[in-house]
Amino acid sequence: MTETPPPVPKESAAGAADPSHAQGVAARPGQHESQAPPVPGPGTGHAPNEMAGSAGYPQFGGPGATQYGNESLDPPPVIAPHTGYGPQGTGPSPTPPGGMPQPGTMPPPGTASAQQPVYGYQQVPMGPGTLDVGQALSYGWAKFRANPGPWVGVTAVGVLIYLAFLLVVQIADPTTMLPLLLICLAALAGVWLLQAAMVRGALYETNDTPPSFGSYFRFLNAGNVLLTALLAFSLTVLGSALCLVPGLVAGVLCIFSLHYVLDQDQGPFEALKSSFTLVIANIWQVLLLVLAVTVVTFFGLLLCGIGLLVAGPVTIIAVTYAYRVLDAGAYPTL
Repeated sequence: MTETPPPVPKESAAGAADPSHAQGVAARPGQHESQAPPVPGPGTGHAPNEMAGSAGYPQFGGPGATQYGNESLDPPPVIAPHTGYGPQGTGPSPTPPGGMPQPGTMPPPGTASAQQPVYGYQQVPMGPGTLDVGQALSYGWAKFRANPGPWVGVTAVGVLIYLAFLLVVQIADPTTMLPLLLICLAALAGVWLLQAAMVRGALYETNDTPPSFGSYFRFLNAGNVLLTALLAFSLTVLGSALCLVPGLVAGVLCIFSLHYVLDQDQGPFEALKSSFTLVIANIWQVLLLVLAVTVVTFFGLLLCGIGLLVAGPVTIIAVTYAYRVLDAGAYPTL
């Protein structure tokens, strides 16, 4: 036979159990009967072995009894929704200064801090970088090979300018210096604009944006381009007239002048000054770059000039890569 559990004691109007019934209730786990139950104080209204509870239910005392009901309860902690990164309820963990975020603290995809750097740069530290000439030439070759059509087309325009110059000279047959000088200046203006177009295309390439044929000629400062090229040409000619070495020095110092005009919209004199400053600050790296570009161009000429259709774009892109690295420490990626 199954024993019937004793009935639950009925509470009196004061909220305590019946004293006559409390004496017969057996001790439950966690509750201990006292050999000498304390006498309730006057006015408490509780039976022996009971203490007042804040919720109105009986609290048993004695050695080892759990004391509930009189202690103050702290409010539950406020738990923020888990964001999926960083400790729960704390939001995104900050990135340590000068370091990468710790594992598990990366922001979720799609946030502003998870976006990749623009312009296809591997890193953009503040200040000049170190130029690897071999990497610059490899970069130029890789970019040309990935987008050869527009580059060959723009370079072919230079061949057309040269053929047009020869045709005009044959037809006009100038017998005085002035007509010949004007024809030469017109041809040089075409070459300078073509050079600026190739620099513009190379800037697109280092921005990780392969240009179309029309993109090469998207520059509005043609006046600054022509004046800057004229000043650089004049310095080179005057230096060569004095001695060959000053002319070469002037040509090297002006190597980045068109880049500053097209990329940073600088005026002719400011662009020349910026190019001088950049070259002088990185003279040995620039000299090694010029030597490498000269060798590549020479091998292009050996192939009956056809090799210039490849050598020209590769060297222009390599020089523009060097401009990015030396000017701002930006390393364009493939």
